[in-house]
Formats: sequence, C-alpha cells, structure tokens
Amino acid sequence: MSNAAQVVSIALGEVGYKEKASNANLDLATANAGSNNWTKYARDLWNAGYYNGNKNGYAWCDVFVDWVFYKAFGKTEGQLLECQTGPLGAACPYSASYYKAQGRYDKNPKVGDQVFFQQSGSLVHTGIVVAVSSSQITTVEGNSSNMVKKNTYSRSSSYIGGYGHPKYTEATTTAAAPAYTYGAEQSVKVHLLKSGSYGPEVKALQRILYARGILDNAGKTIKVDGDFGTSTKQAVIKLQKTLFPSSSAEWDGEVGAKTWTAMLTQLW
Repeated sequence: MSNAAQVVSIALGEVGYKEKASNANLDLATANAGSNNWTKYARDLWNAGYYNGNKNGYAWCDVFVDWVFYKAFGKTEGQLLECQTGPLGAACPYSASYYKAQGRYDKNPKVGDQVFFQQSGSLVHTGIVVAVSSSQITTVEGNSSNMVKKNTYSRSSSYIGGYGHPKYTEATTTAAAPAYTYGAEQSVKVHLLKSGSYGPEVKALQRILYARGILDNAGKTIKVDGDFGTSTKQAVIKLQKTLFPSSSAEWDGEVGAKTWTAMLTQLW
C-alpha cells in the first residue's frame, strides 16, 4: 500500500470521532462530546514530543492531520513527509509555510495531500484530501462541526487556499501487487487481498469498510482485526456492488487493483 493510501485509510477510520467537553474518555469516539477542544490527537502528540506546548484544549484541525501522519509513520518520518522542520506544526499558517519553503504547495490536489482553507486571505482550517475528481475534492477534517468529518468541495471554491504535497515515496510490493494509475498524477502498487489474507493492509481495508458503514450479511459492523474472513468478504462484495453496479463480474469479494482504485478515488 502506498504512503498516501495509508494516510487516507487512517483518516477515514477516524470519521465520527467527537471532540470532548473535558479531559475524559478521550479514546472513545462519541463519549463526553462537547466543544472544548479536548482530543486524543493532541494528547498523543504531546506525549510524543510534538510542538512547542500541549495543544489539548485548542483548535485541533491541524493537530488531527499531524496525528494521522504520526500514526502511519511515527514522529520522525511523519514530520519529514509533512515537510515540518520546526515545532510550530499545530497552526495552519505555519504548516503551510513548511510546505511552501520546500516548493511543495500549489493549487493542484492529489489524494493524500494536506488541504488548507482560507478566510479573508488567512489560512484558518485544514484537512486531508481522500478523493479527487475533475470538479470536486473530498476531505477528512478534524474540528469540523466539533468532530472528525468527511466533506466535499468544488475544486474552484474560494474557501480552498491551496494544497501541501507530502514527500510520499511509494512502497515496493511483490508481483502479486498489480499497479493502478490515478489519472496522470500518481501511481501506486497494492496487494491483492482475499479470503485468508492477513495483516496491516487488511486492517486498512476494514477501516474503509467501517467508515463507509458497510455491514456483513448478518448486519454486523466489520471488525478491524487484520483478518480477511467471511464477514470481510461479505462486506467487500456489498461494496463492489456499490462501486460497480453494472458489472457483476467484479463482485468476487477480492480486492485487486480495480477495487482498490475505486475505493480510494470515488466520491462517497
């Protein structure tokens, strides 16, 4: 799985998390919901030595983005990918300035980018791009209506200030990992996942199934356990029927290049 796909899958898995009214139940997605900006994201990054101070209790959209990279790659590599060369990554203007300083900031979105939003010429909000079409982008944003939320915008929206392009390097995989191309912008390699597959890539798949609200045939939520069992296959088939409604040949319960591509790029 590519670096960008890892970021997207982790971000999608956090959709629905609500900020807390106090420093309690930080690890529970919806418990102790409030508007006082307490989150597990700021707690974890403070414990890991991020920033120039503890950011819990403060606006946390940029903190959420940093946390996703931290969970995917750890502190050192995560900050390297985000171009962060100083301790001020918790504020949108500073995060954008890190990308700009390395020539990695423009108006052309790619999946896995950090998007920055503006008001009155100032950068005020940020998120992660999880899908791109010719006319729209879909994002996952922390601190959006006091929660982690998925949103869709026109690419021409004046609210969009620009995009920071992380320093992704695509992972090398085995011959069983067919490549797909997203437009002319990005090429990644992925493994074929099917019954019996096991490991972190299966967990990434299961996070996407969970985020989309797809259940197994018994009506149960998919467990994110890294085990591609019967329930996961049933959910994959349901997803394939949604992604490819006119192509029953794709409803095989196996996640190859075509299903990976559709999962990570189609707006939903």
